[in-house]
Amino acid sequence: MTILTVGYGDTVPQTFYGKMFALLIIPIGISIVTYATGAVASMMIEGEFSKTVRRRRMRKKIESLSNHIIVCGFGRVGKQVVRELLKNGTDVVVERNIEHLEEMADQVLYIEGDATEDDVLLAAGIKRAAGLVAALPADADNVFISLTAKGLNRDIQVVARAERPETEEKLRRAGADKVINPSFLSGRRMAMTILKPVSVDYVDTIFHEHEEEFAVEEVKIAVNSSFVNRSLRESEIRTRYGVTVVAIQRGRTIISNPSPDERLQVGDLAIIFGKKEQLSSFEEAAK
Repeated sequence: MTILTVGYGDTVPQTFYGKMFALLIIPIGISIVTYATGAVASMMIEGEFSKTVRRRRMRKKIESLSNHIIVCGFGRVGKQVVRELLKNGTDVVVERNIEHLEEMADQVLYIEGDATEDDVLLAAGIKRAAGLVAALPADADNVFISLTAKGLNRDIQVVARAERPETEEKLRRAGADKVINPSFLSGRRMAMTILKPVSVDYVDTIFHEHEEEFAVEEVKIAVNSSFVNRSLRESEIRTRYGVTVVAIQRGRTIISNPSPDERLQVGDLAIIFGKKEQLSSFEEAAK
């Protein structure tokens, strides 16, 4: 009653030492209770206030984004997708499973909601987005997300996760441009590691241990490019820029390991490998 300042008066000190004790316990008790109450109230008010402010800021940032990537689901697969996208400087909006976002909350914009609903995808800026990754563990959810995404933005690039092989065709019919089966890729990777360990280790070394140095890039050959109607040999791409043309996409056709006499055409998508600074120089020349 003393500490909480109720003051019913049921207990009154009678002795000198009892009164001295009351003189000490009253201010100390009131101070402790006041501080504790204030701290708890402050945490509750500031926590909610900061969350509201952070969500408003995030909403404004998302509204200003364009050509970004929306990742639906932040589980085991979605988390790896986000990390790789962030490495390449891509703006990312993450939906669902945001309770796992503490470690990356400062790097990632996110929206809480169900991606199968139109309002959630619209809030994530799907009409301005370049791509969407459906990485939820349930195939049915990924089918529905792919269908909804293509309905809102038919030009968006959709990559969907599939757990069962029989779902892959359904995802493609729903609008997914690419379907990835993590179990299939993992099994194939493990088999290749057994059969060709040196090759696999070399690829890992290039793309993981030295990810800042080497990369694979897709470069479109523009109308005014000096490479147009010239063969790879005549362009001296390897000699001048230090990059390797791994493949060329021409329309729906992929020309793998093109010969030195292959001529580049307007609109060709050259898949090249090399150091990042060399890739940038080649990209400028291709424009």
